[in-house]
Order: sequence, then structure tokens, then C-alpha cells
Amino acid sequence: MVAALSYLLLPLTGLLALGLGSETRTRFHGLQAIVFGLVWALALYAGSAVSASATKVVFAVGAASWLFLFGATLAGRNPKLPGIGAVLERAAADDLRG
Repeated sequence: MVAALSYLLLPLTGLLALGLGSETRTRFHGLQAIVFGLVWALALYAGSAVSASATKVVFAVGAASWLFLFGATLAGRNPKLPGIGAVLERAAADDLRG
């Protein structure tokens, strides 16, 4: 449940989950929420530089991805972002907080 909450207010709740999470799963989803939130925001900005239609497409794809990440995590699965999910999982397992 706590891991899914990391996707609620991207990337702020991801930062909370990363900083306060005691389980690797929670820290992983916190990291992933931070990355996803930042990438989505940058993609929206880039889309707005292209056209209003591009911005709408980026928003729709991002919203669908966000719903999938939130729903799958809430259901107990651990969805990973393509390409970077495994790296984030290893980083969360390392627990660099000391």
C-alpha cells in the first residue's frame, strides 16, 4: 500500500517514499515515481514546444502509464519502467542512507 502511494503526487510522494521507506519495495517505487514524474514533466514541456496535439498525446500516454504504475503497485505487483527499472531496483536495494 505504501509503495503505491509513492505515485500519488509525482514526484513529491516518491521523495517521501524514498526517504522514509524502510522496505526495498517502497524505496524502489519511490525512486521510480521520482524518475517517472520528472521524465513526464520534461516530455510535456518538449511536447508543448512542438504543438498542442503533441502535448495532448504526451499527456495521454503519461496518464495511462501513471494509472498502470499506480494500479499494478496497489495490486501487489512490481512494474518496472523499461530500460531503467532494474537499475532503480538495485539502487533501492543498496539503501544509501547509511
